[in-house]
Amino acid sequence: MPVVTNDYQFSFAGLSFGGAGSPYQILSVEGLEGLPGIRNQDDNRGYADGMFSGRDFLGGRTISITFQTFGAGATSAQTNFNTIQAKLLPQTSGTTPLYFILPPSGEQFVNARVRVLRTSVDPNYTYGMITSQVEFFCPDPNYYNSTLQTASLTVSAAPGRTYNRTYNLVYGFGSYTSLTNIVNSGWATTYPTITITGPITNPTLGNVTTGEYLNLSGTITNTDTLVINLQNRLITLNGVSARNLLSTGTWFDAPPGTSQYYLTGSTTTAGVTTATVTWYNAFI
Repeated sequence: MPVVTNDYQFSFAGLSFGGAGSPYQILSVEGLEGLPGIRNQDDNRGYADGMFSGRDFLGGRTISITFQTFGAGATSAQTNFNTIQAKLLPQTSGTTPLYFILPPSGEQFVNARVRVLRTSVDPNYTYGMITSQVEFFCPDPNYYNSTLQTASLTVSAAPGRTYNRTYNLVYGFGSYTSLTNIVNSGWATTYPTITITGPITNPTLGNVTTGEYLNLSGTITNTDTLVINLQNRLITLNGVSARNLLSTGTWFDAPPGTSQYYLTGSTTTAGVTTATVTWYNAFI
């Protein structure tokens, strides 16, 4: 179910603010719409005018929200402000989803952590109108639709031919899977997570559209779960780091539009060996 339901409403750490009827009314939001800062690799030309043009990358995003806290019913503005202060706390690691609705889009989120909370103590404060500013830092500058997208890669029976003689001779090993479309309906690159359930040996995952792939070495049994996080470039086997399984290849992603992913490997079992791809439509 959606975390926020009203236009111009936000939610962080379980507390909603903004929108009609809220005791926390938003005055402005800076840094959410538009590009974040750019990290560039430009360099000077030494003893010559101008610059050498390097590559540009997106930096982190800083979102600043100015809001006012009011009383509601028998609850004073100061009490409501204490409630929101308890939610807008810094965290030593990781991020927390900041959910929001800005029309015409539905619920979206950005992964954030609190860096600043400023509050003015002035005459308006004593009269129950408290003005504050909170700053969120987002290491990942993208924001995403809240609906998780899912696609499956189902491996068929291993290819080959069987000749019945005094013993069976099977020629050809491996697996085959049909291409699966990964549709990123946003306008920024997204990075899916792929979960493989064995059995499979030496799996290869790839994006046909971009020509990139990852070769993994090892045998994944039918009781194992292999997870490839393409954004953080992490590989875990049954919840334990398994980056050592990566042998060759290039980390890939899902640009805006449609990408075709595939999974191959050997010693697979039809109907048992599967891979699930999950992602969020991404925007910048």
